[in-house]
Amino acid sequence: MSSGNLVRPSDPSCFLWQDHLKAEDYIMATYRVRCECDAELAAIGMAMEQSASTVSIMGYVNPDQVTESTIRVVTVCQVEDTLKSNIVPYMLNTDVYAGQTPTGCTCEVVLAIPKKIVAGSWVQWLNVVIGELPRLGFITGFQLLKAQLPEDFGPGASWGALRLMERFGVSKGPILCRSMRPAVGVDIDTMARLNYDVLVGGFHCVKDDELMVFRTTVDFAAHVERMISVRDAAGKASGEKKSYIATLICEPDELERRWEICCTAGVDGVLIAPFIQGFGTLSMLARKQELPILAHNTCGELLSRNPVWCVHENVWTHWLRTAGADWLVTSGGFGHYYPLSDTEHELLKAMIEPLKGAAPVMPILQGGKRPDELEQYKNCCKGSDFMLIVASWVDSHHQGLASAAQEFRDTVDAYTEVED
Repeated sequence: MSSGNLVRPSDPSCFLWQDHLKAEDYIMATYRVRCECDAELAAIGMAMEQSASTVSIMGYVNPDQVTESTIRVVTVCQVEDTLKSNIVPYMLNTDVYAGQTPTGCTCEVVLAIPKKIVAGSWVQWLNVVIGELPRLGFITGFQLLKAQLPEDFGPGASWGALRLMERFGVSKGPILCRSMRPAVGVDIDTMARLNYDVLVGGFHCVKDDELMVFRTTVDFAAHVERMISVRDAAGKASGEKKSYIATLICEPDELERRWEICCTAGVDGVLIAPFIQGFGTLSMLARKQELPILAHNTCGELLSRNPVWCVHENVWTHWLRTAGADWLVTSGGFGHYYPLSDTEHELLKAMIEPLKGAAPVMPILQGGKRPDELEQYKNCCKGSDFMLIVASWVDSHHQGLASAAQEFRDTVDAYTEVED
């Protein structure tokens, strides 16, 4: 349909909020958009595009049949024009455009989405709240600012930060983890030696890298078995618990068997990629409540990083936590500066603030993290219950990986003792 929805409907009241409607039957979503036309008309077009765009077909459909399923425009408010971009609008030959010169403005639009057209489905939720809105020809700037999920959407993070600390045998954070790099091209023996040395050196955990690939399930099973044996050997040598997180980033028809392998082998957690594999996949695995889940951010920044065309990262974070993630990766620059920016503050709130049915998730900091900045990381996370994924610093250390791991761990332990 796209820009064709700019034709004013014969009964626009079907797409406008009415006083008799019950707020508890709807989910409120707030957008900031730049529209190349009348703002109210653009908002109505958005509501039509994502619900029952046609409310009357002679002899078949009348407004009474669909009125409970139409998205409603609650408010339209023009704001500072901050979303100008090079995105080219396209205008159709409709009654709205005929004879007028389009003018652009930025506005905030609140839409009321009927719960009945979402039906508790993650696939449908994304299909409705975002769906084809970004392809509407009259929208050249798009931000989804807020879309609070119903409390019963779930399943929510079941492990969360506190239970993860217990599971990983760490009384005081942060948890130190090395991602298995190089992610490709390294034989299993070399990876085993890397993991053993960094774990014995002092790291609490190793994890599969998101780019690791296994041609067959047999190859995956062999990898998991070897990494488990290394974990256990390192634990015995060091006298403390060590952990391993396995990747479940794979094809849909491989997922069930690989999940079974992980559960049987006794891995300590798994990672999936919800932006590739789907929020529904995260939710499905979380409902099993067998293994904690790291929701990896791969492909996510494509949807959040461009400020003119994005879903705000705190929105995604809230959704991932509700879907069942136990770990979430912070934004790339998180931890480099304190105090936090407003955006970073909102991101952290979405991870750790009280949320019915979902435990606070464990933030993951990564990207050039160093032992001499621990105080700053703790301040940014408002506590010690977070994970540091460190590879570059230990891999490039002049005394070698094992010594670097020990130095990082000694710094963490000394810092923890000072806190106590």
